[in-house]
Parts: sequence; C-alpha cells; structure tokens
Amino acid sequence: MHRWRVTDQVIVVTGASMGIGLGTARCLLARGARVALMARDEARLQGVVDALGSANALAVAVDVCDRSAVAAAFERVNAHWGRLDGVINNVGLNCARRIEMMPEAEVRKVLECNFLGTVFACQASIPWLRASGGGRIVNVSSSSVRDMNEFAHLGIYSASKAAVEQFTRELREEVRGDNILVTLFSSGSVFTGSVSNLDPAAAGEAYAAWLERGSYYGGSTTPEVMGEALAQCFEFPPGVGAEFIEVRSGLRERKLMDTESSR
Repeated sequence: MHRWRVTDQVIVVTGASMGIGLGTARCLLARGARVALMARDEARLQGVVDALGSANALAVAVDVCDRSAVAAAFERVNAHWGRLDGVINNVGLNCARRIEMMPEAEVRKVLECNFLGTVFACQASIPWLRASGGGRIVNVSSSSVRDMNEFAHLGIYSASKAAVEQFTRELREEVRGDNILVTLFSSGSVFTGSVSNLDPAAAGEAYAAWLERGSYYGGSTTPEVMGEALAQCFEFPPGVGAEFIEVRSGLRERKLMDTESSR
C-alpha cells in the first residue's frame, strides 16, 4: 500500500470553503493529512467540513485581513493537534475592473486580502512551524502575473499577486535556517464560478477587452487538478522542496466566461 509523506501532517489551507482551497483540502485528506480549513464564512465552512465527513478536518473561521484573528486561528490549530507542519496560503479575491475605474474600497480589499492576508498567515505560522522542527509554506499566486491573456482588466489583482511573489522570495531566505521550505505556486486559469461574483458591467467590459486579444487562450483546468498539484508540494523528501511551480492548461480553447462553461 502506498504511503504518502503528507500522511498525519497538520496542514492549514486558507480560502478552503470553495474552489482551489476546497479541492486542495480534499486531496490532502485523501492522503491522510490533518487539515485545518480556514475561511471567513463560518456557516459555509462548517457545512463544508461536515460534508467532508472526516475526523481529520477542522473548520476555523477567520478573516485573513485581521492579523490578530489570524494569530488566534493558528493558536487554535496548534491547540487542537499539537503541531503545525504546513500552510497553503490560497486566499484570493479577484476584481476585474479597469484600474482607472476601481473604487478605493475595492483596491484596498483586493490588496489586503491577496497580499496582507498571505503576509499575516505566514507571520502567524512561522513560530509554530519552527516549534515543530520545520515545515512548508506554499503561497498561491496567479499566472496572470506573467500572462496577459488569462483575462483582462486584472491590473490590481495581478499586482497584488506579484507582491506575493516577491514577498515569497524574501521569506524563503529568511526562514531557510529554520528548516522551513517556501514554495511559490502559480495557478493558471481555473473554472470556479468566481466570475459570477464580479460586477456584471465591469465583467462584461473585461470580457470584451479579453476577446480583443484573440478568440483563443491556453484554457482552464479544475480545482481538483490544482488541489492534486498543491498536495504534491508536501510529498518531497525532507529538506527538499520546489521553489516555483506553475500549473496551467496547455490546450488551445475558445474563450468563454467561467459561467458559460459546462465544466
């Protein structure tokens, strides 16, 4: 019988109530990991954990933009399982809108969620990882940082993820001596239904601008595929890790809005 290296490890996954985060939590649980699922909506998160039906899943409701609340959430994980072996910072807020037209509140929300949320979770996790003898931090970015054809009008979102990328490089060097390995994981386009959360007028304008770049793009994949790839980050031998991984579809697909896809 195959023995996964991640079995029995305690892993925190943020943004875990839907999309890539939930897909990752499922993959980790299937490998025998103990997973603390973090997200803001307590009722939704608890429903997800109840549906998973695993004694190895823990719901921890927290807003990652609140530094003190994040610290308390990690304390709860340690109190529950007595250790911490890894963190996947997956929280991401996507607002497709022309930079000129984005309201201040929306700019701040995107930057705080995507960048500061990652920073706060890393800050809170490092002491617990160090106390456990080391571990892994995986910060999730976006291939939109490098590919303008993922979608249009993602300027602030992509900038926030670019900040995550530089932060991750700096963090890696700072914690190397603590046996904490840091991976930057860049996700390509994923069908999550998140487009339905965008402002309809702004999303329509972004879609039209996207089509002006051509009728085809590299395609999208699913949360389950990304979940498998993220879980694999914890399967390297001790002391070995990937510094940068980008997972994306390599197909040529006609451009459709997320909600238009049947996947």
